[in-house]
Amino acid sequence: MSLGSPAEEKPDAADVAKWISGVKGNTADIITYNLQRSLEDQKPYTAEPAAGGEFYTPRIKEVLGFEDKVTQDFLPDAESIHEDLRAVKIKNCGFALPAFSNLNLTDAYYKDSEEFFAAGAETYKFISRELRDNGACRVIFHAESPDDLELELLRGKKYLWYVGGSELERLLESARDIVIDTDSISRLEELLDCYRIRNVYIRDADTSALKTALKYFDKEYIFAAGYGDGSEYWKNLSELKIKTEE
Repeated sequence: MSLGSPAEEKPDAADVAKWISGVKGNTADIITYNLQRSLEDQKPYTAEPAAGGEFYTPRIKEVLGFEDKVTQDFLPDAESIHEDLRAVKIKNCGFALPAFSNLNLTDAYYKDSEEFFAAGAETYKFISRELRDNGACRVIFHAESPDDLELELLRGKKYLWYVGGSELERLLESARDIVIDTDSISRLEELLDCYRIRNVYIRDADTSALKTALKYFDKEYIFAAGYGDGSEYWKNLSELKIKTEE
C-alpha cells in the first residue's frame, strides 16, 4: 500500500503542458499535477494507492488560511481541495497529509499549546471528512513528532499515522496500527511486549523485514508500504515475494 509520494523535483515541461490541456474547466496547478501523476504511477502496482504527501503542505496551509503565523481562529475553506478533487479522482485511495505538527506554524493567537493543537486537530477532522466524502478510504498523517492531542483526537481505522521511529511507543498509546521502517523492524518484539498491535505496515519492506514480521503476525496483518515516486519504484515494491508456511 502507499503512504503517498514526494513531488517530482523537475517535472517534464512537455508532460505538464500536455496535462494542462487535459484539465480544462478545472482550477489546477503544479500541486494538482503531482497528485494525478503520482497516483497514475501507483495504481498498476498497489492494492491501496494514496494521493498526496509532504508536497501537499502549501495546499493545507491555504485551507487553514495561514502561511507561517496563526493570528486568529481557524476558519478552514476547503474549496482549493475540492478543485484538486474535481481534477483528480481519489475513490478507493488513501490521502497522505503532513500532520498539523509538521506545518511548523507559530501560534500568535491562542497563546496556549493545548488549545492551539486542539483547534488544529479539529480542523484536520474537517479536512479528513472532506477527503472521505470525496472517496478517500483513509487519511495518512506524516509526523516527525506529533502532539499528544493530535494523536488523541485523530485516531481510529480511518486514520494511519507515520511517525518518527522514536515516537512509536507514544503512537501506540492511542493506535493499534503502525508504520515501521525496515531498519526498525527488530523493535517489533519489544513493542509487542507492551502494546497491542493490529496491523504493521513496513515501509520499503524487503524479504528480511517480512520474515521478521512473520514471527509475530499472521500474513494478513502485514503490509508492504511505500513512499516514493515513479512507476519503477512501485513496480519493484509490488514484486517483493517470500515463501511462507501455511
